[in-house]
Order: sequence, then structure tokens, then C-alpha cells
Amino acid sequence: MWLKLFFLLLYFVLLFTLARIFEAAVWYEAGVFATQLVDPLSLSVKKLKTILECRGLGYAGLAEKKDVSQLLHKSGELTHGELYSAIKKETEQTEGGAGSGTHFSGEMHFYELVEDTKDGIWLVQVIAQDREALLSKSNWGKMVQKVSQFGIRTGTFNCSHDRRNESWLSEPNNSEFTR
Repeated sequence: MWLKLFFLLLYFVLLFTLARIFEAAVWYEAGVFATQLVDPLSLSVKKLKTILECRGLGYAGLAEKKDVSQLLHKSGELTHGELYSAIKKETEQTEGGAGSGTHFSGEMHFYELVEDTKDGIWLVQVIAQDREALLSKSNWGKMVQKVSQFGIRTGTFNCSHDRRNESWLSEPNNSEFTR
């Protein structure tokens, strides 16, 4: 009887110990220092503005570092984990390019990705044939950066690069153009 009770107690002690070991492993992988607070004044203005963008806050009109850090402090405490994710997001955006998105090669490419799949929301900049884009590359890049935070996919469709337009222009017997 005592032996069964001893093994039952030993089983619970081992179970408790293993649970704590697995919990420690998960805690270590998640980041030991992820919940520690960061002093905003120790960061550069660029990093502070990146964190404010990640939080969805505007910082227009704030020129000094102390004003930006005060706004950040008012929006909540800054942890190492949030700082790490903001810096990671910033480097991904700069490596991928701010204006990165799909460049549609033609009508069929557009239909394959946007119309046929109907997989999400798209913002497409259409550039008329032999014309310049309405938005400059920097403004389009800012737009892409803003809407991509909400899962909106972006693309550019340049009508000058559409192969279908080239074939229509090269056909002299097209009935629509000869009327």
C-alpha cells in the first residue's frame, strides 16, 4: 500500500518537474528579455518613429527627440520584444523595397492573381499607355507601406507593357480600328 502511494507521489513530482522544464524551454525561446522595458531616450529618432508607426500613431509636426519619446511614452511602455519586432519590420521593408509589390506583365497575369483567385484586397496602380504614373515612386512606396500593414496586396499594371495592346496595334485588319 505504501509502495503504491510512494510511486504515485513520485509520478506527480516527475510530472511537475517535466512541466517546469518544458515551460523554461518555451520561456527561453520566446526571449528572456522580451518583457523588460526600454528607455525611449536611449533610442534614435528613426527607431522611435518606426515604433510609433507600428503602433499606428502619427508623429507629424514633432521635430525634437524628446517630443517623439514623450508621445511614445504616453502611448504605453516600450518592451524589448516590441523594439525587436519594430526593427525587424523596418529592415524587412528596406530590404524588400518600399515600392515592392506585384508588377503585372499583362491582362492575363492580372486576371490570374486578382480576378481568378479573389484572394484578398488589392490596390493596383494603373499606368496608362505611354504616360507617367499619377503617383511618384516615393509616394506609391509610402502608400504601399501604409496599406500593407492591413494585409492589402499591391501591384502596378503598366498598360505599355501589356502584350495584348501591342498585338492590337500591330494588326492592320482589326475591324474596330478601320471603321
